[in-house]
Amino acid sequence: MDSRFDGFQKVVNHIAHYLQRANFIFSFVSVFINIFHFIILTRKSMRTSSTNVLMIGIAISDICTMLTTIYKHYQLVDIENPECVTSTYKYKIYMDLVAWSFHDHFRRCSSWMGVLMATVRLVIMKKTTDNRYQNWSKPHTGCYLTALVFCVSAILSSFYSSRFLIVENRTFSLPINCAEYQDVTSRPPYSVMLAPLFSFDNMIVLRVYVMFDAIVTKFIPCISFPILTVSLLRQLRKLHNLVSSIGRKQNVENEERNELTTKLIVFMTIAFFIAEAPLGMLYMVNVFFNRSDQIFLFSVEIAIYFTLLRTLNSISHSIFCFLMSSDYRNTIRNIIGIRGRTKLSSASNKNSVTPVNVIRIN
Repeated sequence: MDSRFDGFQKVVNHIAHYLQRANFIFSFVSVFINIFHFIILTRKSMRTSSTNVLMIGIAISDICTMLTTIYKHYQLVDIENPECVTSTYKYKIYMDLVAWSFHDHFRRCSSWMGVLMATVRLVIMKKTTDNRYQNWSKPHTGCYLTALVFCVSAILSSFYSSRFLIVENRTFSLPINCAEYQDVTSRPPYSVMLAPLFSFDNMIVLRVYVMFDAIVTKFIPCISFPILTVSLLRQLRKLHNLVSSIGRKQNVENEERNELTTKLIVFMTIAFFIAEAPLGMLYMVNVFFNRSDQIFLFSVEIAIYFTLLRTLNSISHSIFCFLMSSDYRNTIRNIIGIRGRTKLSSASNKNSVTPVNVIRIN
């Protein structure tokens, strides 16, 4: 049985190396697409709602996450395990640890803001007639939520980063999970080790934090995404039935705009769930195993498969916006200098030009 598992693990590891290269390439693609996505979303015509502001925050998080991914591929000896950071220069150790911290921080922010974006949209749809919730659709609400997410996530990442101490002229072996990329018996001039707070009593503090982070960062969003998706689809159905029953022409434009906005967020929520749910389960599993256990080492390789999914998810955001928002497309036309398209409508004895209605993301 062990020989079969070893053979399977070798196949997984072999494929994982190719997926790492693919993830590196797609990270470059994601950076360029999300920079353009960020430029579009920050135009005045797009900064009209809280959900759009949250999308700006997601774009910033995706750009920074992909940049740290590129840095890790270029500069790190081991791109899978932060405890395997080694270098001949002390400043390089600090740079590598900051890169790991930023990667953890911005990935968490993106996940949380995805949940908040769907939550805000659901509240707006359910409380349309309630004056107490009118401000939920305003841009300043999105600014407050984005700032809150960045601040709370930064506190968690700062605490987690403090688990390492820099070791000069190491006299003991590197952790066994570093063996894939470097000789664990080597004596690098600078490396890292766990601080006493995180290493005492079988790393109980570290395990508690990792479990807390896995629950808050991965597990809760994984549960929230499908719940929010189902709830948004139910509200969308109610909205469609309401429009069909009322049948007033003056409401058609507004209802179509709301429907497309909700569909856009539903698609983005589903994409978040597909990308984040597997990683959340892997994080939870890792809490109960030591870094030298076979299951832990195997889960690190499996995580590479789903990391690629997350990179593809970061690319999909701008694609969804382009396909489902005419306001987004019109903003692109304005940026590149193409005038918005118009449609001709004829009267009995004269022609008149009527602009195409745009659909805003509210």
